[in-house]
Amino acid sequence: MNAPRPTIDGSAKVFENLEISLIDLFRAQLQGGVNMVSGRTFKNCRLHGPVVMLALEGVTFDSTNFGFHGGDIANLVLRPAGEKVIGALPFKDCAFIGCQFFAVGFTGPETFLQQILALETTQ
Repeated sequence: MNAPRPTIDGSAKVFENLEISLIDLFRAQLQGGVNMVSGRTFKNCRLHGPVVMLALEGVTFDSTNFGFHGGDIANLVLRPAGEKVIGALPFKDCAFIGCQFFAVGFTGPETFLQQILALETTQ
């Protein structure tokens, strides 16, 4: 029998020491009438998908483990083919501090993607 998923407080500004399904977080935002995760801080959280995160302006990462990438960080990067990205979860003005991602791909403006691609990783 599967355990019930914990309820996510879509109005919380800070999430600390939690395991969070990003799709559940996004659903909580939608229930509140908001179609973007904005103005949130995540500290020492494990954030998982499977999802693609659309990192917009103001999204920062400090001491972040971006997760398994099969030896090449480029495997986590998806470049938009058009002017808009449909189907990705948008994040704006969010800080990720000491977090770990699992089964998350990343997309966004080219400057953001270049920062991800420049990371030195050992996984």
